Amino acid sequence: MILSLPTICKMRLYVIIVLLVMIGCVPSSEYLAKTGKRVGLDNDYIRVLLLKDQVKVVIETSSKTKVVQLSNNTIVYNGNPKRLEFFIHKLPETLQFETWNNEIIVNGIQVRGMIQLLPVVGKIQVVNVLKMNEYLYGVLPYEIMSGWPIEALKAQAVAARTYAYYHIMKNNSTYYDLDASTNFQVYKGTVSETDTTNKAVDSTSGIIMVYNSIPILAYFHSTCGGRTADDRFVWKGEDLPYLTSVNCSYCKNSPFYGWQVNISLDEIYEALLKKYKTVGQIRAITLGREDNRVSNIKIEHANGIIRMTGNDFRMMFEAKKIKSLYFEAKQTRNGLILNGHGWGHGVGMCQWGAKEMAGQGKNFYDILRFYYRGISVVSINTIPQKYRKTNL
Repeated sequence: MILSLPTICKMRLYVIIVLLVMIGCVPSSEYLAKTGKRVGLDNDYIRVLLLKDQVKVVIETSSKTKVVQLSNNTIVYNGNPKRLEFFIHKLPETLQFETWNNEIIVNGIQVRGMIQLLPVVGKIQVVNVLKMNEYLYGVLPYEIMSGWPIEALKAQAVAARTYAYYHIMKNNSTYYDLDASTNFQVYKGTVSETDTTNKAVDSTSGIIMVYNSIPILAYFHSTCGGRTADDRFVWKGEDLPYLTSVNCSYCKNSPFYGWQVNISLDEIYEALLKKYKTVGQIRAITLGREDNRVSNIKIEHANGIIRMTGNDFRMMFEAKKIKSLYFEAKQTRNGLILNGHGWGHGVGMCQWGAKEMAGQGKNFYDILRFYYRGISVVSINTIPQKYRKTNL
């Protein structure tokens, strides 16, 4: 069959249009990397639940912006900076926002990387998808003092990175790896980034701790008070070999090394009432100990007996009330006087101890191997593929 010149021109025009449409539907390299399709070295992305259960979300950008509809990987906008408002009833599909300068403001929070808006059960979930080091830039200033010795900051960077990779590996959520709250690690975007903490992240890039080739659950806390805690005595059901108790003589300069607090029976009753609606007048409180820390508590009251772990009891109150479970209790007529040591759950790295170790010339390897027993400090690239998720 012989085609006429006009027919050939029409076909060429049709091919060009098809190619343009195909290009418009191609997802970004960031999206491909995040969904498990390896693109160069960009395979270390993390998904952080930045905001949850939002009714309204405002996105602001200051450079060229691209919006992708993730259900079919279609680019729905690619142009000048935008200020966009989204309400749950007008967000039927998951959208992803990217900018050329890699910074986006969402509900007043400035972040690096990309933002995904997901409609979930009548609310908008805001997920920040960004590279691991960019995530850590926004974590370290909230988890450790930026003016501390650089080796302590490096130890914190490795611990925070390892903690994040552990949760990526264990992740059970379909749309995020961890959230931005104290449920995991505090993350608030770029607002408090510092040169020193960013340097600690960059200089340890890709370095994590492993036990039997698997990223460890790298817990850390402010001050152990002289001895870290064995995880099995803090969280029932856990017994990780690298989270055993160690004697620590390094945190004595911490302002939280020793403390005292009064806690009244009325305070205890009100705290219990939030969880146990039938609690009656408190008659007796019995503390059980393991490894020098309060591990379980029995509370006898007018309507029965309540048993709970020491950690559950501590978490009933505001964070500054009962700073740790490393305390002795003296009963008074109106309640308890607690004389304690340290701040935090006591498991893993003692940050004030790390500060002192760094001040004495120890490097971050020394610090990590002291607090996490039997671990290896390695590059993430050495982890066997069977222990890694494709979205790392």
